[in-house]
This record gives sequence, C-alpha cells and structure tokens, in this order.
Amino acid sequence: MLNVKFLRDVLLPSNLQKYEIYEAMNNTQDFFISIHKDAGIILSDIIQSNNFSGIVSNVFSKKLSDVSKYKSNHDQRYPDLIYANEKIGLEVKVTNKPWKGGEGHNGHSGWHIIVCYMILPYGDIEFIQTEIAYLNGYETNNSDWKYQGSKRNDNNSQRTETYITTSIGTAKLRDGSVYLNTDYITMSKMLIKNRFVLEKDLPVPLYSPFLKYKA
Repeated sequence: MLNVKFLRDVLLPSNLQKYEIYEAMNNTQDFFISIHKDAGIILSDIIQSNNFSGIVSNVFSKKLSDVSKYKSNHDQRYPDLIYANEKIGLEVKVTNKPWKGGEGHNGHSGWHIIVCYMILPYGDIEFIQTEIAYLNGYETNNSDWKYQGSKRNDNNSQRTETYITTSIGTAKLRDGSVYLNTDYITMSKMLIKNRFVLEKDLPVPLYSPFLKYKA
C-alpha cells in the first residue's frame, strides 16, 4: 500500500507536483485492483512480464495525465506526456527492478520518469520506487545515453535495438527518487560506492537519497 511518508522532494519539471505523481501511482494501483475485484482477473498472472509492464506504463501515463498539466501525447510518439504551455515532454517507463536506469528506443533529451512496481502475493501491484530526472540526449556532447545493440538469442529471436542510460544518466534518475519505499528497497554498499565514484562528474545533490552516506 502506498504511503505518503515515502514521498521525497526532488527536482521536478515545471508545474509537476510530487503529490500529482503520488495520486497517479495510487490511481494506477486502484485500476488493477478494480479489475481483480470486479472481473476476478489477475492481469499479472496471464500477461507476459514485459508486456504487463507496458500495460502498467500506459495506465500510469493516463492517470498522470488525468491529475496533472502533463497530458497524453495522442500522436503515439515520443514523449508520452506533454505540458503544452511550456512544450515540456515527459517520457514514462515502468519496471519491476528497483534502481533501474532508463531504457528506450529514442535516447532523446528531456524529462524521464521510471516507475517501479512489485507484484503482491495475491497478484495486484504496489509501486515501491519512482525515479525522475532530466537526461541529455544521444545527440549531445554530454549524452546520458549509450546505444545498446541487439543480438539474436538461443531461440533465434532478436530484441529491438535500444538506448540505455550511462552510469551518469542512471545516477541522475536514482538521485531523483521522488518515491522510495525503504521498507522494501535498500541501498547496498556497492550501490552507494558506485554512486560516489561519480561524485567528481556528478556531485550528489541535496535531494538525493545517497546524500546521507556522504563522508
């Protein structure tokens, strides 16, 4: 169950509030609960993991569009949400892996939000972390993205080629953990060490959850 005590003050894009993100997370969870309750269907049981994450992403995007000035991009193109008054985009990704960096087919400059969920024993979802940051695109000199090629696996299938965040890009997202459920998510010594290895190139900001470990 979401708890407002795990909300954190981090750097957010113009006219987006942390409580709007929290409300969208809550409404997304309620959406899946209602399907389970009303139709007796547990979507996480019948949909392949990566496809399920895509569905969660779509629902979260819609719910954030409902409660904020960041509205769905009906062109079905990058980015997922747009604040039209200031032409600010927000790309949404969903994962079941905490502390995950960004991944996508574009690698563009802009704001990115990564929402992490876990599947509860009875099949519903609970969000346990949400990361958000502005990332420099692949076309810039200080890009936060690197090109990730794709190889065929043992089944002779091949994933679409993607971009993934560099260590700096991933650290920016982790620093921007606007929601962090510390009842479930911990920081390993290696995770903390890796963050401070980057201190010279990316100082740990005051809002980062890593700040308390700074010597």
